[in-house]
Amino acid sequence: MLKNKVKLCLPLLLTATTAVAQVPTTEIATTPEVTAAPAQTATACCIIPALTIVSIEILSTVNSQANKIGEKFPIRLTEPIAVNGQVIIPAGATGSGDVVHAAKSRFGGKPGELIIAVRYLEYQGQRIPLRSLKFGTGSGKDNGGTAQAIGIAGGAVGGLVSMFITGGEVNVPSGTIAQAKTSADIIITQPESKGTPTQ
Repeated sequence: MLKNKVKLCLPLLLTATTAVAQVPTTEIATTPEVTAAPAQTATACCIIPALTIVSIEILSTVNSQANKIGEKFPIRLTEPIAVNGQVIIPAGATGSGDVVHAAKSRFGGKPGELIIAVRYLEYQGQRIPLRSLKFGTGSGKDNGGTAQAIGIAGGAVGGLVSMFITGGEVNVPSGTIAQAKTSADIIITQPESKGTPTQ
């Protein structure tokens, strides 16, 4: 009787084993890993030292009678800013100045007064702050430590500035060339991207 039971179980065991062996296997598909490129970062390029002299052009007329305190006017860099022979900022960079004080001429022959300041140049989205505006060599009063401006008040600053006095008013015409200085050490940064997507 026992032998008959063993004979009956053996075919069932073999059948189950065969069924397990015939179960199909499926391969899991894998996709190649993609590494995204890193975001752009700003890297230091060069340093423009404080008090570097820059040559600028005033692009709109500023007048003691027509302009008001706080009004802005555009400026432009006329010569490249170079450090150790390397051009850091090319000519043509634009920026802004503003009117610090303005008073028109008054009765009794008192001429108009005007104080203007240049504030900054802008290059690749970065501002380069300016100070100590001067017209010509030795012309004008350097108020760089206070208002960062040049004052033209009734011609009292000297004969070289008297050319700006017209009809009792102070008039700085468009196209006037002047000098200014950088107000601090400026680190110029440039965008840099490292790496590309890899598979």
